[in-house]
Amino acid sequence: MASYQPLKEKVAGESQTRGKPIRCRAAVSRKAGEPLVMEEVMVAPPMAGEVRIRIICTSLCHSDLTFWKLKEPPACFPRILGHEAVGVVESVGENVTEVAEGDTVLPIFIPDCGECMDCRSEKSNLCSKFPFEISPWLPRHKSSRFTDLKGEVLYHFLNVSSFSEYTVVDIDNITKISPAIPPNKACLFSCGVSTGVGAAWRTAKVEKGSTVVIFGLGAIGLAAIVEMTDGGADYCFECVGFASLVQDAFASCRKGWGKAIMVGVDKPGAMLNFSSVEMLHCGKSVMGSIYGGLKPKSHIPVLLQRLVDKCASLTLMSEPKPCRGAHGLGLLLSLPVSGSASTSHGIAPLAVPSWCTGHCAPVLCIGVWVLIGCLSDAPSGHGIAPMVFLAGSLAQGLGVLVLARGGARPHHAPCCCSHRLHATHVVEPMCACSIAMPGCLLGAVKARPCVGERMMAGETRGKPIRCRAAVCWKAGEPLVMEEVMVAPPLAGEVRIRIICTSLCYSDITFWKLKDPPGCFPRILGHEAVGVVESVGENVSEVTEGDIVLPIFLPDCGECTDCRSEKSNLCSKFPFKVSPWMPRYESSRFTDLKGEVLYHFLFVSSFSEYTVVDIANITKIDPNIPPNRACLFSCGVSTGVGAAWKTANVEKGSTVAIFGLGAIGLAVAEGARLCGASRIIGVDLNPDKFEIGKKFGVTDFVNSGNCGNKPVKQVIMEMTDGGADYCFECVGAASLVHEAFACCRKGWGKTIVLGVDRPGSMLNFLSFDILHSGKSLMGSLYGGVKPKSDIPILLKRYMDKELDVDKFVTHEMRFEDINKAFDLLIQGKSLRCVLWMDK
Repeated sequence: MASYQPLKEKVAGESQTRGKPIRCRAAVSRKAGEPLVMEEVMVAPPMAGEVRIRIICTSLCHSDLTFWKLKEPPACFPRILGHEAVGVVESVGENVTEVAEGDTVLPIFIPDCGECMDCRSEKSNLCSKFPFEISPWLPRHKSSRFTDLKGEVLYHFLNVSSFSEYTVVDIDNITKISPAIPPNKACLFSCGVSTGVGAAWRTAKVEKGSTVVIFGLGAIGLAAIVEMTDGGADYCFECVGFASLVQDAFASCRKGWGKAIMVGVDKPGAMLNFSSVEMLHCGKSVMGSIYGGLKPKSHIPVLLQRLVDKCASLTLMSEPKPCRGAHGLGLLLSLPVSGSASTSHGIAPLAVPSWCTGHCAPVLCIGVWVLIGCLSDAPSGHGIAPMVFLAGSLAQGLGVLVLARGGARPHHAPCCCSHRLHATHVVEPMCACSIAMPGCLLGAVKARPCVGERMMAGETRGKPIRCRAAVCWKAGEPLVMEEVMVAPPLAGEVRIRIICTSLCYSDITFWKLKDPPGCFPRILGHEAVGVVESVGENVSEVTEGDIVLPIFLPDCGECTDCRSEKSNLCSKFPFKVSPWMPRYESSRFTDLKGEVLYHFLFVSSFSEYTVVDIANITKIDPNIPPNRACLFSCGVSTGVGAAWKTANVEKGSTVAIFGLGAIGLAVAEGARLCGASRIIGVDLNPDKFEIGKKFGVTDFVNSGNCGNKPVKQVIMEMTDGGADYCFECVGAASLVHEAFACCRKGWGKTIVLGVDRPGSMLNFLSFDILHSGKSLMGSLYGGVKPKSDIPILLKRYMDKELDVDKFVTHEMRFEDINKAFDLLIQGKSLRCVLWMDK
């Protein structure tokens, strides 16, 4: 502080420079990768809406190094780099009232105008008045305030350019702070520390008791992380800027609810590649976090006050050590380890254990020295437990450090530097291993009492049953109606008699599939309702005569995931497209020659009888019409659930749906129930708009007839910046990209629902994910938990809140199944219900 006061006093004499150019020193980057040149430059006075500040001190962020090395655009030279700094206002331009001469301020690269929709919203930190871009100019007037002594223009960097004694910054990039805050600490909040803290606090919203993995330099066996965390971490942060590490982070997230958050800045052009099928099936999300999701003018004062209150220690960051960025430290400081009540700002206080004061071991983690010890003293039952670090050194490679749970004192393990780090154990480095129009409806038909009577009073119990099934012998060929043998259920299984089944487009996809996971001969079908004929040992959840839905997604009710409200993916019986029953890896079907017939999605409802695991059975009210109940086995639940459970569509929000088939229309129905004010349907078929209106669609975009405008531009103009939620319901990677592009920056969510062909990839620019603040996530079965959420949906149907009748466009006899396939392929049917006994 002693060195700071004279600097502040000096400002009083600087009013004589007001309105005039200032000659001062700056470190100029003349060419990519070459040493900066310390030279004198001219700094013009601020224009309207701008502020000229004198830099007190500046710190280096790895982003400065990235752009210093960069030879291709957005790089440009000569340039004055630097964007982590603190300064004092020397003079202000016209229309600036927020700060005055002598104020202490942080220049921050993210604008915060306080006027646009995004800046006024708590959901985004991306200003739409001045969208963030890596520009060589100041944002408001698109020009530079720097020249060298020869008059040559010098370019700005990230709206700040702090490697100069004086700089000009737009008022929207200025946050006023208390002069009592030490400048060598305050400058860190311009980028690194705030980005890390915010990524955990604002973007990920890390929960008490969750598991966090922070990815740093190098590679490690992902199987080790999954094993250590019992299935994957809740939150994985990539803080270096490597596309490969983003994919490692995504792979290390827990299926069902894991979030992979991008914080590091990769080189322009770097691509992220995700399997389309994996994205759909995993239930994870990947998102970017620019500046940690923090709003500079409202959140930075909160963090700085916590520094003043000594809630956090940044001592290490001011020491003359090679600190390469502060994102990782920021993440550590943000994790809620104290277990005490949250502040009114929504971020829990941070505790620094007294025993580690003065000897917290610095560790090179994600390219930064971090205070590992400061988190290992959390009270039992609170905070992050465990927390996994990918740490190490360039010389030694990476290890994994697991912080102690519940305040257990960890032992000391060797570190790559002269210090020692606190960890419970170290895992040696290893190679990375990745791991249409409603038609002929029958109305409300209840399950007929005679169905139960036809069970012949248990005469078939424990014996094989001979019945009809529609068998798919070869890919793309008509199904063959023939007699098959259905074995009795084994322990944990249920044999049911199908009342009726409906066709889903996933049946078509796998009917056409020639390569694995396609396999033949197979009994397809997975949307159905039936009556329990017999049960195997250890089954008490249902009894003979119960009406049930066989559902392709298991729900064992025992594992961590099934007991959690955050996931609908069972970890005891992980979902997979298998030809077998899940518990025993074998089939219950044979033809009359004894040849094995394969199962499909654990259901195989294109048979009068089928055997299903009890984890895939949901008991329902027998009063629900079976020709409506069967739709909840897949399509309706998937679409409605995606809006309700996965996206959590808010009242008054805007939704865009790509593909108005049955799933897309079910999304529209779900968005309507959630209170969305605008539901935009996107489809090639113009007839879909009239159909969509019945399901709540308010606007329609014909993607094949937008004139000279791409769909993205049309939707951006319609929604003033993009939809809040975009759903891809076709199963085409190109449409996923289209949907992502149409999401609103800052908070938009893109949900993948369509089943693409195996091997199809999603390819995104790393910059697009990081800078957009959007989320990309898959939604298997709409995030619906079969045994707890399906009864809710069925009740809403019976209460006439959820309209399912309009989905059924055709009803036929089981033997007409190939005609039903044709109708679905030709787009003439939404759902065709097939009655087994009619």
